[in-house]
Amino acid sequence: MPIVASRGNEIRRLLGELSDPKRRAGAVLRLRALGARVVPHVSEDLGRLDARARSALLEALSDLDTNDAKALRTRLIRLEAVPGKTRSELNQPRTGRVDATEGVESSALGTLRGLPIPTAGERPSVTRERGEAHLTLARAGSRLARKDLLLSLETLPPGRTRLYCEAAGLIGDASFLEALARIGSTREEGIAAIASVATRERINARSKSVRDLDPALRTVVARALVGLQSRAFAT
Repeated sequence: MPIVASRGNEIRRLLGELSDPKRRAGAVLRLRALGARVVPHVSEDLGRLDARARSALLEALSDLDTNDAKALRTRLIRLEAVPGKTRSELNQPRTGRVDATEGVESSALGTLRGLPIPTAGERPSVTRERGEAHLTLARAGSRLARKDLLLSLETLPPGRTRLYCEAAGLIGDASFLEALARIGSTREEGIAAIASVATRERINARSKSVRDLDPALRTVVARALVGLQSRAFAT
């Protein structure tokens, strides 16, 4: 029986074919058929794609509506993959604005790379510098440092996590709920971040990510969800 290549290997092969004019159209059709399964495999290959390949990838992902897909499309547009319709639709004319955004993102990533791994006993000045970098990335829609953001939320004392909670509210997903709930048990910024994540990711009390939490943490998440419902009724 022949060995069947893994889906990840197939996606990486198709990404490589986006640079080949003869294979590009077929690769776009196949990537579009694979849908959201493509997105997790793109990050490590994105830097190796040329402009035409990035443009083709943006076309392949154009119908996806997941948050990760939207974030990836935003990133592709910032790399100036498509100077035409998509850019004009997003009100991002071909000016220095995109380059400026990339510069801010690169600067924030550089800051994080220069800092030690988060520890509970680190200096407050380091905590603030790291938090400001994470918030800068989150406001730019970048998810490149989400692992470091989650580690920070899990490691740092709750009293130092305001900036991190705000960043998590912008780009976090269900995997952030446990850390945010621990913070939310004593800090309102944790509750606010949970509410933001739940709204964006369509999380409710019946979601598996909530049911899998320890009972005490489920209570914290429930408080955030009740607050969401209260605001909805008020409007």
